[in-house]
Amino acid sequence: MKSGQADLFAQVSDGADLPVKPPNQLQIQDWPPSLGNLSEPWLDILNDFWKSAVGQSLDQKMRGQLAAGRVIYPSTPYRAFTLTPFENVRVLILGQDPYHGPGQAEGLAFSVGMGQKIPPSLRNIFKEVQRDTGSMSPVGPAAGSLERWAQQGVLMLNTALTVENALPASHSNWGWEVLTDNIILALAQRSKPCAFLLWGAHAQTKAGLINKAAAVAESHLVLKANHPSPLSAARPPVPFLGCGHFGQVNRWLQAAKQNPIDW
Repeated sequence: MKSGQADLFAQVSDGADLPVKPPNQLQIQDWPPSLGNLSEPWLDILNDFWKSAVGQSLDQKMRGQLAAGRVIYPSTPYRAFTLTPFENVRVLILGQDPYHGPGQAEGLAFSVGMGQKIPPSLRNIFKEVQRDTGSMSPVGPAAGSLERWAQQGVLMLNTALTVENALPASHSNWGWEVLTDNIILALAQRSKPCAFLLWGAHAQTKAGLINKAAAVAESHLVLKANHPSPLSAARPPVPFLGCGHFGQVNRWLQAAKQNPIDW
């Protein structure tokens, strides 16, 4: 199977074997989402996007979907920006689109809401964290939430910020990617170094944006591996299981006299 196909099937696989629960407050109720709790650099990027032709087109599509009664996740598309202010970002982990089942997506890539079964890709992420760093996998109702990572400066960013119920990748190529490309480029152009974890073919297409930062890009850490989906996690060219990214990021942070991430 080609790596791009593996990425697509990873999205389907992650949503397919999770328990189906009634739709709840984790779906979008109001549009547009509130910008009230965001710091200024995020606000500037978001406002510029929504003023653009691409942003206005996406806005109309979202309004049309919601007016037609479509169920769209997550309720808080900007949650990653709320939990991780622009100036605090130390690591970027890039996903594709939110989980498409009721109660799953919570606005952070790979992360699931309270009480949700841990999806296969996230299970492999925890497995690699434990192998690489010795940290035990979390337990309890919030075990699948990566909020604790976000609060330490790990931006958990999907390239599309919304998805329709039961339709993986349904909002891909609607325009969200223009916004998230701008975010990746803005982080790459900062003077503050950032570690970029690019897992799978889709995420790795964004390496060019980081390289556009020219001289600044040399200070960043860019790590690539297969997607953590069971369909690709153990396969060549760079198996996710055994990649050692979590320990490598922490050594890089410590060399820069920063606190390591408590994975």
